[in-house]
Amino acid sequence: MKIEIAHLPHDIIEIIYPSEVTPKDVTEYVEQLKKDITARGGTEWSALVDQSRLRVMPASVVGEMARLNAYAQQRGMKRSARVVSDPGSGLQAWRMTKNAGLTIPAKTFETRSEALSWLEAPDAD
Repeated sequence: MKIEIAHLPHDIIEIIYPSEVTPKDVTEYVEQLKKDITARGGTEWSALVDQSRLRVMPASVVGEMARLNAYAQQRGMKRSARVVSDPGSGLQAWRMTKNAGLTIPAKTFETRSEALSWLEAPDAD
């Protein structure tokens, strides 16, 4: 299984998690996303993270994801929207955001369309 990365209009990078992730998946994903972020040259962008199929992120991965979020914020990420399947997933996403020390607007949503609408709104907070 691989974590999918797509580039959408409005300077949005979309990440789609499978139902399970392995340490190898995460290593490959982090490497690819860092290349994508660097290629943007510091221009602002937003993240749409769909983890609705991934009910709980393995504890061994949470720290790496928090570090990646901090890295992304330092390199142009201006907003982060996560699609989660249940309140437990939302709580885990909130904790990861807090542990990353993010100061940008970050929200969780139940659907991709809600998350995308929020990211595309010119004055979303």
